[in-house]
Amino acid sequence: MNLKEHIQQHKPAFNAEQMSATSEVLFKEKLKKELHQPKKSKVVYLQFISVAASIVLVLSVFFWMQNSEESVATKELLASLTDESAGTRLEGVYKFDEEFKKEDSKIINTLLKILHEDANANVKIATIEALLKFPANETIRENLITALENETIPLVQIKLIKTVSFLRENRAQKPLEKIINNKQTFPIVKNNATLAMNQLKQ
Repeated sequence: MNLKEHIQQHKPAFNAEQMSATSEVLFKEKLKKELHQPKKSKVVYLQFISVAASIVLVLSVFFWMQNSEESVATKELLASLTDESAGTRLEGVYKFDEEFKKEDSKIINTLLKILHEDANANVKIATIEALLKFPANETIRENLITALENETIPLVQIKLIKTVSFLRENRAQKPLEKIINNKQTFPIVKNNATLAMNQLKQ
């Protein structure tokens, strides 16, 4: 029964000078209930907000878990790349090359440090190959050129020469010329440098 029907059925009571205390209490409760009944649209809106909040919460937990897993993997890889064993460092480089698809500044900086400072030729060569995953990265390109200018291990020199040639990096002409003109350069290194220089000039 709605409020209008209630008033119509109890019209005599309203016309009286005073309703009984019980009737007055009942009437006030019914009036309050009728006046404060939530609208359907408001209920639907609140339900929508509740569902949306639940979705946001689930997604937040999902991304948090994913980021946590990536963080653990990154820490493990960095530990491998900085290990005292050349074999462990080499395994770390291979793992990065195979499993990591995104550019991570900490990992890349560690690889660049290996490129410049590692004493093992195999680790350096693998690192150069791994860095080629991101050929458009300007920091990587600049460091490859710097490494070419300072590298003294013949096998690593050849790898760097082929890399800058592959990247069509014209800024590498100066260090290539330095290698060609250096009397202490191994003949096979000099031949590769000359070939790369000619390719870059074309």
